[in-house]
Amino acid sequence: MKKTLWITIAVALAASVIAASAQEVLSANAVGYIKKTLPAGGDLIALSAPLNSMTATQILFGATSIADEAPTGSWVYFWDSVLQTWAGSQKSSKGWASGAANRSIESGEAFFMKGDIAAVSDVEVTITGEVPEDAQLSRAVVGNNALGTIGNPYPVDFIFGESTIASNAATGSWVYFWDSALQTWAGSQKSSKGWAAGAYTRPVLAAEGFFLKDAGTPSTWDETKPYTWP
Repeated sequence: MKKTLWITIAVALAASVIAASAQEVLSANAVGYIKKTLPAGGDLIALSAPLNSMTATQILFGATSIADEAPTGSWVYFWDSVLQTWAGSQKSSKGWASGAANRSIESGEAFFMKGDIAAVSDVEVTITGEVPEDAQLSRAVVGNNALGTIGNPYPVDFIFGESTIASNAATGSWVYFWDSALQTWAGSQKSSKGWAAGAYTRPVLAAEGFFLKDAGTPSTWDETKPYTWP
């Protein structure tokens, strides 16, 4: 599976650089940074959190740098795979409500964010955390034609059609990528011949989220670490 990945070791420290296409992921002493943009006017973006917490064993949304840097008036939306609906929360002048602040983000989980609808300019925010060292990370695939959010659990780009989650998806499955410019989903169904060219060649950027509606039984996406560090 092709990936855009460069790793540099310097000054005998585990210092690395992981560059992911249009995204920037810089890592010094195993700490990574992925820059994202909350568009003006409250447009939505689809995200994931592929960097580990530097202080805890789980990633709590309210403890992330992206939650902290998001301006007042921003919204976060988490997908409920059981109820098949979004649950949203807005950031007030006092911060995020406890439900959102204490929401645990799973490995390979995607979610939506948008900035203040009154914002007249884009706001850049940063996903910060430790570069995963795990040899393998997994994401539950809901299956049974139910929608589930997906994001690469590692901080790199990949080509959707070249991934195991694409090849393992049952015939009749759907993938949906968020078009942040048009503010809509672009979907494609897997036929007996495989994925259409547009979906197969679609690059998924580091920390980008998407939807998969797998027509098969529930399963897991087991992704192998795509870099040799550490």
